[in-house]
Amino acid sequence: MKLVSILNEELIFTNVSGVSRSGIYADMLKKAKEVLDIPLDVDNTVSGMIEREDTLQIPYDGCALPHLRGSQFDDLYIIIGVLPKPIHFKESDAAPCNLVIMSLISPETSDLYLKSLAALLRYLARPGTREALSGAKSAPEVLSILRESNVTVRSNLVAEDVMVSGESFLHEEDTLSAALDLFSSGDNNTIPVLDSNDRLVGEITAMDILKSFIPEYIFRMDNLDFLTSFEPFNRIFQEENQHVVRDYMHNPMLTVHPETPLIQFTVRMVKKGVRTCFVVDASRKYVGEIMVKHIVKKVLRG
Repeated sequence: MKLVSILNEELIFTNVSGVSRSGIYADMLKKAKEVLDIPLDVDNTVSGMIEREDTLQIPYDGCALPHLRGSQFDDLYIIIGVLPKPIHFKESDAAPCNLVIMSLISPETSDLYLKSLAALLRYLARPGTREALSGAKSAPEVLSILRESNVTVRSNLVAEDVMVSGESFLHEEDTLSAALDLFSSGDNNTIPVLDSNDRLVGEITAMDILKSFIPEYIFRMDNLDFLTSFEPFNRIFQEENQHVVRDYMHNPMLTVHPETPLIQFTVRMVKKGVRTCFVVDASRKYVGEIMVKHIVKKVLRG
């Protein structure tokens, strides 16, 4: 299905006014209210969108994606606004926004919304696409750009739509010190390990490292109340630069391909009790990761 088939030319505005997030959202909704045949409380809708954005701390990078689900909406309405100049919506934003893609979502259209959003994000990830849309001078021009770009809504959400691109990883020959630095600087509990050709060969957890420095006999004890020694941690300090990741990693618990459907990798993660799975291409080169929180954030709260 082509994205343009679910867009309404009358809900694309290239004359959006406002100098603040709330003002821009309100202007777009007031314009949309003149087109939509539904009761639309502009103030409540704006406050609901902003409350959600602030609660989830969603950073925008040139394109704002406000949305709201509710029984007051009887369908999926995608409202596109082109701003005359870039505006910084929130302090957490990576860049000012000059494009707003707003969605009003009925309870029955969450699936279509997520697929449409995924299609838009894939399109906007291409170089120059946001600039092309934000430079459009009319609604027909916006639709023409999307039509010529052949933006397609997939029948299923897939791993590529949910994953986070692989920026945090280790190589087999990296030291434990490098691994501990990476665990300390991010929120990953599991880090992928790659070979010299960037193929996924294993994974390592902070628990793997800690466990290896604790004497085995301690794990056989029932009563640990008497333990006070700092010795295992001293050993890590002394030896972290002498050991390499290859000796502490294990086989990946779960890998999927970019085109694996959402329901398939979600069920596999739940069945295996896996919190992180890794996405690899046909040659097993590392592409990205999917954590349980990504499914919650992008699917259930996306």
